[in-house]
Amino acid sequence: MEGSRFVRSKAVVYSILSILFAAAVFVVAWMYFRFIMGKETEEQPEKTYSHYYAMVTDDYKSSFWQYVWKGASEEAARNNSYVELFGADLGYDYSVEELMEMAMAAKVDGIMVYGNSSESMVDMIAKAAKEGIPVVTMYSDSPYSERCSYVGVSGYNIGLEYGRQICNATGEIQRLALQDPARKKAVCNVTVLVEDKKPFYDQNVILSGIKDIINREESGVEYAIKLVNVDNSNPFSVEESIRDIFMEEEIPDIMVCLSELDTTCAYQALIDFNLVGSVYILGYYNSENILNAISRNVVYSTLAVDTEELGRYCAEAMDEYINYGNTSQYFAADVTIIDKTNVAEYLHKEEPDEK
Repeated sequence: MEGSRFVRSKAVVYSILSILFAAAVFVVAWMYFRFIMGKETEEQPEKTYSHYYAMVTDDYKSSFWQYVWKGASEEAARNNSYVELFGADLGYDYSVEELMEMAMAAKVDGIMVYGNSSESMVDMIAKAAKEGIPVVTMYSDSPYSERCSYVGVSGYNIGLEYGRQICNATGEIQRLALQDPARKKAVCNVTVLVEDKKPFYDQNVILSGIKDIINREESGVEYAIKLVNVDNSNPFSVEESIRDIFMEEEIPDIMVCLSELDTTCAYQALIDFNLVGSVYILGYYNSENILNAISRNVVYSTLAVDTEELGRYCAEAMDEYINYGNTSQYFAADVTIIDKTNVAEYLHKEEPDEK
């Protein structure tokens, strides 16, 4: 009995010592962590900025807006200003107008916002102006508002570029017809995907540019252009809208996509319906997925906006307005066509640090 009591006592002592040792290790580790954090805090004092700007978009997670934010941040930093991608640190997806309301409550010095022509957006910009907060609309405008500047891309120039790509694709279709006469086209069916969220005027300007180019073409081919409205309320509705097009009796020869999501859904549907090589997709934006689709000859070409330049112009317009009281009413970012001849230059581009 005494032997077993001794063993039990010994076990209790070892347990207590183990607990004390673990506690000591924890305390030492905690003190070391506090010491290291204290040193880092001393070595890296908090940065103070002259101006604090909010960037408000409809989808801060997209690579498009990440690159725009990157360009704006780098330009703003040159003038000791800071740009926050609003909503990135929140656990809920708020609307653009709600994020603008939060930005105003945070007393930011300026707001860069993905605009639109809705009455609610016009009212929010008016409210910001009343509170002395300048607003720069970016990529999509709110033309009848009190914004101080618009930074975007020329819709007409986009249309011209798409028009040239339509003509190039038609030439390729005709060349293939020399090998297979059944593929010869007297009428080339072009489907242009238009979106609910984008102002009709903007898309109509793009269409004008397309028509101006193809009307000059003397290829003996007649073009039948069809506008198809895409429900872009969510990715699933976009996918459904595009799949419906490929289920029709007559599918398009060329499909023009005016957004990154439309492009992604279009080429995926092309693969699913085994139509690669039968439909030429003219895409929008240069995400890695789209670039890979071009390199595999699934997408014919894509139109890329210089997103970092767009961001730089936003910060430049904001700084100019705050420092001098005025700025240019319009800044236009460059666009580039990427196809199989130059896609290798754009693949594996360094991704921006995500907020």
